[in-house]
Amino acid sequence: MTVDRAKLAVLIVAYRNPGDVDRCLKSLAQSSWKDFEVFVCENGGREVFERLQTVVAGSGGALHQIADNADALDKPAGRLVEVVKCRFRGLGNVVRLGLAADNLGYGGGVNAWLERLLGGPGWDAVLVLNPDTEVDGDCLSELMAKAAEGFGMIGGTLVFDDAPDKVINYGLHWSRLTGRVVAVGRNSPAGSAPSVELLANIDAVSGACVLVTRAFVEEVGLMAEDYFLYIEDLDWGRRRGKHRIGFAAKAVIRHIGGTAIGSAVDPGKRSHLSVYLSARNGILYARRFAGWRWVCHFAVGLLFAARYLLNGSPRAAKVALAGLLDGVKGKTGPPDVALGLQDHGS
Repeated sequence: MTVDRAKLAVLIVAYRNPGDVDRCLKSLAQSSWKDFEVFVCENGGREVFERLQTVVAGSGGALHQIADNADALDKPAGRLVEVVKCRFRGLGNVVRLGLAADNLGYGGGVNAWLERLLGGPGWDAVLVLNPDTEVDGDCLSELMAKAAEGFGMIGGTLVFDDAPDKVINYGLHWSRLTGRVVAVGRNSPAGSAPSVELLANIDAVSGACVLVTRAFVEEVGLMAEDYFLYIEDLDWGRRRGKHRIGFAAKAVIRHIGGTAIGSAVDPGKRSHLSVYLSARNGILYARRFAGWRWVCHFAVGLLFAARYLLNGSPRAAKVALAGLLDGVKGKTGPPDVALGLQDHGS
């Protein structure tokens, strides 16, 4: 049976970080916007999926498991091999935990639920949310209000978890000249009003917290999956066509960042996985959207690889170079096992 959905579907892609998911869910439970349901995709395998259930639906967790599976979305289908249905403690909002058939990457994890939602009635928007975030009480309400003004892709004020008075970004800007992705408004004081000129530079909303309307998804399409991780948010914004980007200043999101790839252990260091994918995907994106300028972007990437070497990180420099070359070759998806990117740090 298919039933009407809540107006807002919140999509969370997890990878072996159940504590983050529980923390994020607990913040969602405090939302002033009540008409939402949550869909979690665990990319980390069955053992971690069982651990996720224990953490979020066990003693002290945000949820409790329920046996009702009358809705079509309660059953495994597509790329989700198991679905566990839950509700928030003390609330009626449904949360579905889905186990991915494989590590689908970020875009694939989003799409595993989104492609199923597209066939059903009722929902007006989806909020893609990193598990290592917490939303303020009025965040969902502010984002939905902005969507009601006719914007198709909406972001809020993303702040550092350990320094909530500083902005991570208001959105992302891509330089056609250098290929670098700039965090618009980074380190601005939280609560300050960004200028119209600053907001006009935004090309996409960070995938850490981005709301898109149903019309956006139906007309623009799903998230790109072949990047695996990083740049898929910029790609989505690039393809937005007539859909305008909106900014909800009072929608505040605290973000740790890097918990699934190791960077959060030492924020001063980038994981090798992050270095590789950033380099590779920057070239993939440039080859799609920058025409011949991708050659210039490759040259800039070489300079950044050299900087790792000069800073005493030869391994990071080697990984960055491998990423650049794989981007030229058009390699997509997860990195080759031979690259040995299971270790983190630089």
